[in-house]
Amino acid sequence: MSTSTPLPVKLQPSNLRPVAYRILSKKHGLNIQTDALVLLTEAVSTRFGTEWKGGKSQVFLEDIAKIWKHQDRGLFLDGVGLKQVLKEIVNKERKLSVKLERQESSNSGDSMTKAARSDTLVDMNQYEDEGKLNWEDFYKIITPDVQPCFEFKRNRKQFGLSTRNNNQLQHNLHTSIEYFNQRFHLIRDRLSRNENFQKKSFSSISLINTSNQNRNSTYEITLIKNVLGRDGSKFVLFGLLSKNVNGDYILEDSSDYIELNILQAYKLEGSFYCVGMFVIVEGIYSASGGSMANDGNVISGCFHVSNIGQPPAERRDVSLENYGNLDFLGINDDGQEQKLANGKINSNMTIKINKSLKKKLVSLEKSLIEHKFIILGSNCFLDDIKILNGLTKLFGKIEESIIEDETAPLAIIMVGSFISQAFTATYSTNTTISNSENYKSNFDNLADVLSKFPTLIKKTKFILIPGPNDPWQSTNSLGGSNLNILPQKPISKVFINRLERLLPKGNLIMGWNPTRIGYLSQEMVFIKDEIMNKFKRNDIIFESDLENERQILEQKENGGELNIENINTDEVHLLPKVKQARKLVKTLLDQGNLQPFLSNLKVINTNYNSTMRIEPLPTTIILFDSNFENFDVTYNGCKVINLTKLISNNNNRKLNFAEYYPSQKKFTFKDVYF
Repeated sequence: MSTSTPLPVKLQPSNLRPVAYRILSKKHGLNIQTDALVLLTEAVSTRFGTEWKGGKSQVFLEDIAKIWKHQDRGLFLDGVGLKQVLKEIVNKERKLSVKLERQESSNSGDSMTKAARSDTLVDMNQYEDEGKLNWEDFYKIITPDVQPCFEFKRNRKQFGLSTRNNNQLQHNLHTSIEYFNQRFHLIRDRLSRNENFQKKSFSSISLINTSNQNRNSTYEITLIKNVLGRDGSKFVLFGLLSKNVNGDYILEDSSDYIELNILQAYKLEGSFYCVGMFVIVEGIYSASGGSMANDGNVISGCFHVSNIGQPPAERRDVSLENYGNLDFLGINDDGQEQKLANGKINSNMTIKINKSLKKKLVSLEKSLIEHKFIILGSNCFLDDIKILNGLTKLFGKIEESIIEDETAPLAIIMVGSFISQAFTATYSTNTTISNSENYKSNFDNLADVLSKFPTLIKKTKFILIPGPNDPWQSTNSLGGSNLNILPQKPISKVFINRLERLLPKGNLIMGWNPTRIGYLSQEMVFIKDEIMNKFKRNDIIFESDLENERQILEQKENGGELNIENINTDEVHLLPKVKQARKLVKTLLDQGNLQPFLSNLKVINTNYNSTMRIEPLPTTIILFDSNFENFDVTYNGCKVINLTKLISNNNNRKLNFAEYYPSQKKFTFKDVYF
């Protein structure tokens, strides 16, 4: 690009408005806002000077419009978004300039030809070299305090950035209400895209999981308020399953709530059903009955449920496409463009992932076959000498592997609790000091172990995720799972001074619970919770479940005789543990939340409610449920694994861990004997 002559008088937005309107609005259908016009005027003045009406200036505006529409930024061209687009153009021109200078030394003729066409963005895209991508720029550990706070805008059916309230009052009224509202409207939006819920004809939700389902059969979800006055009619409802003051089950949506009669209900197999979950119910409305019949503030009568099921999950790529390929983890954001001059978040501004960049990241990801993560089992009790011995053996093997293969794991994820008994506060000052010193000494012991392996600590990051026994939260919860607030903040740095001094800067990451890792195109979620027992304890027992139990008991009483004609050869027979693992995964992903319960089962800091959301689905979810066995289950393209205790009860000389290769999206469960 030739050097422009600066205008002697600064160009005014009113001068550029006719040109911008002709190209951006009339030709490309974009509406330029005032702040964007001011920014565009400055850019054109600086670049083209007295030639601001020339052909190159118009090509420049054309390129801006093409990038804006290619990134699906919407119809309104605002200043914040335009600033990002201009920054992209400058970066591409800089890369192109460097490339042309290199080529000029070897082939001046070719370089002159390319330089003559360097004013168009199409040409710049041609020279964007995939090999120039640095994978480290797209590899980040994201904790809830730095994760972008996206809220679902129900009117626009899109996500927008919002500010997070970090005041001392953790559960303010607004976020507590919005926690369930966000879940409801997000799942409702997901259902509106599901082919089974199109407004076409009526079917039964009992067919939703059957393989021979008629593709043309769909059913429509009705708002609860619309059943009033339609006694004896059949409906499909969707809402939050909970209980009223009388202890009866109710279903609540954005319009109203209604009492449920589940005595004759059949559940769709393969899921847990607990209060606090959003479910789909099919049945008949009766204007009579119900314990709240005399309350004029609610819909009288009762809804007799015949079938109940979970809202089907949606694949990650489909969700991302529908929500405009947003960068939910903020990997491509430098943290500056999203803020306005007053420091507040621009809720209309979104961080998007360029589609061409996404393809390149996937390609680069598959080529990095040596990259791996090592994930240790939970309950890494550093006050247990056996665990320290096991860690010494494992780290020794990893050190040898690094020296031999010259490749180190990207990170080792260690998960608490890091102490066998809950760290608690006492009324005695001396006892409290003693507890703190003992806890700190545990990490000093870990530092002693790691100091023996200099290559490992130099090349690998260590991510520490706290558990229920770790401070300071354990002083309130006493290690109890129900009272352990999520997200749980990291372990205080006062306990890890020696570990910080030992590891190079940036190699010690104090994670939250949960913690996310963004690796190129993948999103990994790590959460420590005894979630299987929680599902089992709170799973609703239906009358149909009791009937099945009675049939099994009768069969056993009759000597277990089987009629060969009644054996279903098409049914896949699975081990009970496998069935339970699949039920857990399906329930979790269908609900789109890491903790789909009411607050009496799990306390959530609703200031961070977006960090508990798993919608769009992550690439991988790693659960740390120490009371359940290892499993690896994939559902709707999302891989979910559970990693049990670091040292199991069955063999206290075996240390459990897993290796994850992101290039193959493959987990391998391993162990080491010590």
